Amino acid sequence: MILLAFGFSGVSALIYEVTWTRALSLVLGSTTYALSTMLSTFMAGLAAGSYIGGKVADKRKDLIGLFGACEGGIGVFGLITVPLIYSLPPFYMYLFRVFHLTPSIFYALQFLICSVIMLVPTTLMGITFPLVSRSLTLTVDEMGRKVGNAYSMNTLGAIVGSFLAGFVLIPVFGIKTATFIAAFINLIVAVVMIWFFSGWRKVLFIFGTFFLLSGAAAAYSEEKITFITFYTAQRFLNIPLHFLEEGDRASYYTTLFHKEYPDGAVRLYLDRKGDFVLQTGGKIEGSTSNDTANTLLLAYLPLASHRNPEHFLVVGLGLGITLTAAKEHVRDVDLIEINPGVLEAARTFVDEGLLDGVKVHINDARQHLLLFDKKYDVISSEPSYPTEAAVANLFTKEFYQLAKERLNPGGIYCQWLPYYFIGDDGVTMMLKTFGSEFRHVYLWRVGDSMDRIMIGSDEPFPFTKEEVMERLQLLNKRGYALDVTVSQEPRQVAGIVRMDEVPLNTDDKPLLEFSTVRNVVMGAWQ
Repeated sequence: MILLAFGFSGVSALIYEVTWTRALSLVLGSTTYALSTMLSTFMAGLAAGSYIGGKVADKRKDLIGLFGACEGGIGVFGLITVPLIYSLPPFYMYLFRVFHLTPSIFYALQFLICSVIMLVPTTLMGITFPLVSRSLTLTVDEMGRKVGNAYSMNTLGAIVGSFLAGFVLIPVFGIKTATFIAAFINLIVAVVMIWFFSGWRKVLFIFGTFFLLSGAAAAYSEEKITFITFYTAQRFLNIPLHFLEEGDRASYYTTLFHKEYPDGAVRLYLDRKGDFVLQTGGKIEGSTSNDTANTLLLAYLPLASHRNPEHFLVVGLGLGITLTAAKEHVRDVDLIEINPGVLEAARTFVDEGLLDGVKVHINDARQHLLLFDKKYDVISSEPSYPTEAAVANLFTKEFYQLAKERLNPGGIYCQWLPYYFIGDDGVTMMLKTFGSEFRHVYLWRVGDSMDRIMIGSDEPFPFTKEEVMERLQLLNKRGYALDVTVSQEPRQVAGIVRMDEVPLNTDDKPLLEFSTVRNVVMGAWQ
């Protein structure tokens, strides 16, 4: 019974780890820095708890009663983390405003934020292992087998918990309910252990009372509409916090869609002007107001640069503007989108017929190009910001080499660059990386948006930049204002490729990923 209880303790522990990481990433981001901070906080709690538990296990006799008490404490504090996380954005914004120009201090404070959420329950988790191990081990001779059994059962539970959290509980019930389930498992373990193995019957009443109170507080805590995240904080440096959280901005948006998916939470908002705003995993991925010109050009520029495009691949759906523009002029269009929630939100609220006639591949773009050998005349890539490995690997030399192999002769690859996040040095590095695979490259600048678009081909372009502009206007049947100019021509890009002092962005050295994160914090692109 003790081993089984310890296995369920492992289930709840990994449910917490997944739910806390997912919830905190909506504010702190999913960068290597943020995820490392969350993981090190979790492990720090386990380490501290193991040390404390080891000291206690040698001095106390009612070890299973203590184990039950720890499980009850984990359940109570686990529930309290829900309202704590929902109240983080204003506090996070305050810390960002004060310390964002000193990243080392800012990252240390992120550890403090994670500690407020995780440290107490993870310390209690750490205490349980030495308590259980000592209670099961009667002699030195059986220590290895008994401790191994305990560790195996807890690890098996951890595997089950991580799978349930990521693929079942969060997608089906959401983060809050998944946390409730983990806390309920802790309370059941606490009740069983104390009832059968300890005389602490009064403890059950105490924990039951605290559990109900904290559960009620968590149940009535509501996740407010907030745009304060790691990815957006720079935009709101001079806007009052009450306006961002509870004032006009919160009432300015209506939530049309909000669901949790294994690949991240998807939210779709509608503002008072009738424009859509898409947010995934805390990132503003697109809007029908500010981003329309950029997303139209991601279709029109490569189409205008190609003589006769017949097969078009779109990487990343967003709100579907690029896809719709491509469908207007190309008969065969494929789409790669990793998060099915984006498809559901866009098809349900933005355009019901958006995906009609489109071959949809729900997959990672890199994996798709590795597995399928279909070739295209145009590949247009607008993934998310390159601030984490899952996205940054779509901006490396190795990926461009793979993408080039999936282009027909004369094929064109189109790459969006968020200049406002990567700056001049980032653009130069990306031009060298891109140009090291494509011999002919144009860099286009999009109006006042500060976006850049790279167009690359292994063969000379059939049209001059002036002819591309003329063809662009013919493709633009909607008459939308498209302000775009050439920033770098093939000859200039070739010169950058030969510059030894400019580094390449590669799989082994993903420089763009880390520099972009620092730029987002410091606003170094401005």
